[in-house]
Amino acid sequence: MLEVPNMVMIGGNSRNAGKTTLACNIIRKLAHSHEVTALKVTSIRPGESDKHGHHTEGTFSGFTITEELNRESHKDTSAMLQAGASRVFYIRTEDTFAAAAIKSFLDTYNFSQPLVCESRSLRRVLVPGFFLMMVRNPESGTSKDISEYSKLADKVFALDKDQLELNNFTHKLYFKNGKFVEE
Repeated sequence: MLEVPNMVMIGGNSRNAGKTTLACNIIRKLAHSHEVTALKVTSIRPGESDKHGHHTEGTFSGFTITEELNRESHKDTSAMLQAGASRVFYIRTEDTFAAAAIKSFLDTYNFSQPLVCESRSLRRVLVPGFFLMMVRNPESGTSKDISEYSKLADKVFALDKDQLELNNFTHKLYFKNGKFVEE
């Protein structure tokens, strides 16, 4: 399995679980001393192509990698730019193309600087420096079963309960010698 020690990956069990907020907090912390690249990966399963925003138009097959240049939209990728990321990319991939998508991205854009990634499904194909899971009991609808990912997570935070622990972790997270460390 591909190891990417310069990546912190953030996954979650539902929308509004705090994934983008955590990613932006980490970006803000690191942006003053590093060129941070941010990445949002959406894994599209059959029948889900219309549920993940409007980053691309037209027919879709395999994967796409798009650089976010608009700081003014309400998309998560724009929020990452606003937080201080030097560059932000959005990968939209069919589940079966996730490994090819991230390999293509890393071959092109990995500069050994901090890489902050919002994705859960990407953990199936790579090992980041840190894998964090954000959990929230959604007010409506159902949350996804994340037991597979929770076992792989370095830390699991309950958005509604662990705010102090989450803030402490963010404060102790550093990027040194090409990898993320907790001090």
